[in-house]
Amino acid sequence: MKVSMILALISVFASAELFAHDRWRASHSCFKPIKPYEFQSQWEVDMFNDEVDMYRICIQQFVSEQEDAIRNHSRALDEAIGEWNDFVNYELNM
Repeated sequence: MKVSMILALISVFASAELFAHDRWRASHSCFKPIKPYEFQSQWEVDMFNDEVDMYRICIQQFVSEQEDAIRNHSRALDEAIGEWNDFVNYELNM
């Protein structure tokens, strides 16, 4: 009984997660710099390097935000499963 209920709960969360990705997926708003065929001056080189740095920082921030979201969702999932398990173990088996 307990095992089947836990598996059912996990499948509900898993299917909800799959459908959530169909509706919305996070994407970054970072702009990839375009490298000229040939640089005409040191200023252009410096500007391109600055744009590369800004792109790298933007991507790193996006990745960090997504990793934070993963941790938050994982905690919420664990808490929900724990709440269900407590309910099954202590409320239904009394």
